[in-house]
Amino acid sequence: MATTTARVTPGMHNPSISAQTVRNRLREAGLMACRPVIRQVLTRHHRQQHRLWAQTHRHWTRQDWQKVLFHDESRFCLTRGDGRIRVYQRRNERYTEACTLEPDRFEGGGSIMVWSGAMCHSIIGLSLLSLQAISMLCVTEKTSSFLMWYFLQAHPA
Repeated sequence: MATTTARVTPGMHNPSISAQTVRNRLREAGLMACRPVIRQVLTRHHRQQHRLWAQTHRHWTRQDWQKVLFHDESRFCLTRGDGRIRVYQRRNERYTEACTLEPDRFEGGGSIMVWSGAMCHSIIGLSLLSLQAISMLCVTEKTSSFLMWYFLQAHPA
């Protein structure tokens, strides 16, 4: 960013300024070059939905929560490089909207997805799913089938 700024910004006394001069002035202003935080962007609608869900479930008993499967998944890209994306930020600005990026869910290249879940008194092991040969619809169908099978095994009628 400093190199680009130096290239397009004329100096007051010199026809051009160096990238290092730009970096020095940004540092003097309290701005540091850092990697942006990658996080999900929560809109006002998301926050309202979270609050509504919490209010709906606040009186659940232990028996109610024992029937719930908590799960998470993470996708790891095998071929993507760092990209050297940097943002200039002051202290305590790490999570401001200008200093964060939303993850790109549909970028190409090789990747794997890791999935795991937990219920009361049991843990479902990690599952590795290759996304090179499987479409997301197929992954969703397999995960849903597995969840239904596991729930029926854990809670027979």
